[in-house]
Amino acid sequence: MKTVHLDHDWRYFPTEDLDPAYGASQLDESSWGVLNDLKDVPRDVVAFYGTLHLKKTFDLEPIGEVCLRYHLHLESAPPATQVFVNGWHVGTTQAEKALVSDVTDYVTLEGNVILLKVSRKKGDIGAVYLLPIPCAGV
Repeated sequence: MKTVHLDHDWRYFPTEDLDPAYGASQLDESSWGVLNDLKDVPRDVVAFYGTLHLKKTFDLEPIGEVCLRYHLHLESAPPATQVFVNGWHVGTTQAEKALVSDVTDYVTLEGNVILLKVSRKKGDIGAVYLLPIPCAGV
C-alpha cells in the first residue's frame, strides 16, 4: 500500500465561526479559497483574521483483506494548529515537532475531510500524508 500524499488541492476559509467538528462551515464550499499546494497558505489572510481553516477532501483505495492502520503525519505547522479528521480532533501541533496520529478509526473509503485550524501567522506548514502501516500480529 502506498503513502497517501495530501499536500495538494486544499481550500481555505478565514473565520472563527467554522464548526471543526464537521470539517465544514455552514457556507457552500464555493465560498472557500483554493490552494493548489498547502505550502501556499495566504499568510496575509491569517494575519488579518487571526484564524484560518484549511480543508481537504480525499478518498482511500480499497485494501481488500489486508489489515492496515492509517497514521496521519503533519511534518510541521504553526504551534497550536488543531487537526481534525472527519470531525474528530486528532491532535494539536507543538513548536518544532511533527504531529503523528493514528486515524484508522476515523477514515473511510470515500469523502474524508481533513481540517487544519491555524491560529498563528508564524511557522510553515510542511508535508501532510497518510502512512498505511500493516497491523501487528495479523
